[in-house]
Amino acid sequence: MTQNHRQKLWIRAYQAATGTTYLNARRRQLNWPTLAEVMEEHERLGNFGIGIFSSPRLAAEQRRAELAVERENLRRNEDLAMETALWLRDNIMPIKTPTAGSYGVKHLIERATGDYLPNGVLIASAFIVGYPFRYDQPNVRLGMSRRDLNKLR
Repeated sequence: MTQNHRQKLWIRAYQAATGTTYLNARRRQLNWPTLAEVMEEHERLGNFGIGIFSSPRLAAEQRRAELAVERENLRRNEDLAMETALWLRDNIMPIKTPTAGSYGVKHLIERATGDYLPNGVLIASAFIVGYPFRYDQPNVRLGMSRRDLNKLR
């Protein structure tokens, strides 16, 4: 049985947000995917966010090359992504409806921690933790508790 009350609340919130069973929600929180697994699942995820900046002005080959650079930059930030995932889990509960924009959440976390955080690192961290999401390129809408986010303001 889960002894940590906050962890149990998080598992219950994740269960409600995703519609999964308690056991599956608990397993998901005990066995997070790696950054590499998240990047494999989300092929356009890079350090910038989803896709690349000003992509319509670039040729297809240039866009692919720039996305490869952004993905490599994200791989280099794996430690930061895992630290951010832990911080998210400890501070922001999941909800079912993705309404919080990743770019705004990124700035709230930067103010709370005092460290710079690339948008793609925040998105990858949210995917690792398992927040419900919806693409809103280059950002992502995340299912995060408005109450918890307001505490950071």
